[in-house]
Amino acid sequence: SLLRGEATSLAKLPTAGKHAATGQQLSAMVPKARAGRVAMRAQETASGPPPVAFVAPPVALALAYALVKFTALDQALIGLIEAQGAPEMFRALDMPGWFYHWFHAANMAIAGGAMGGYGAWLGFETKAGRGDEPAWGALNGGTKRELHKQLMAGAALVFAAGGLGGVTFMMTMQKAVFESPHAVTGMMELLLFATQGAIAVAMGSNPQLRKAHSTLGSIILTLLTAHAALGIKLGLGL
Repeated sequence: SLLRGEATSLAKLPTAGKHAATGQQLSAMVPKARAGRVAMRAQETASGPPPVAFVAPPVALALAYALVKFTALDQALIGLIEAQGAPEMFRALDMPGWFYHWFHAANMAIAGGAMGGYGAWLGFETKAGRGDEPAWGALNGGTKRELHKQLMAGAALVFAAGGLGGVTFMMTMQKAVFESPHAVTGMMELLLFATQGAIAVAMGSNPQLRKAHSTLGSIILTLLTAHAALGIKLGLGL
């Protein structure tokens, strides 16, 4: 009876050994998988985006300052807007003062902010690997990736048109054009939007530029916040 019990115990050893080995293998696989993910993220962080993401903003700022301060761009725009009769038309409306002060700001916040904000979120969704999912608001079942491209192209046009609108309202109120930091940062944003468009086209053949595109997009959003703050300060001082 004792011998049979010992034999039974010995017979159970291989099974227990198999379970123990399986548990040890699973325990060893989990840290390896985690280590693999950590190593991959570390490699991505180490490589970082191409320098263009960090070089473009200061270069755009310098170019914008030069265009605003050292060229006849202001005179060219003034001549173009006056030829259309826009300042006289807005003065003839005889609207309250707050309309001339804040219509440009409200228009940019609603139209540009909605398009640019939602478009930027779709860009981050695409970066996270969800770009092929259906996008809310897209026509014909468009994806987040497709709607991101469409909205950001539209936002660039809205910001460019909004810049002309801002100059028009400054002329309507008979204020100096292009003398505020808001004008400089506005020109800088337009240059950065053009840079983003060029990167978006080029990154099809150079996937490394995707990092530059997403990083520069985040920088542009931050600069847009500063641009809006300068615009509010300008409006309050008029």
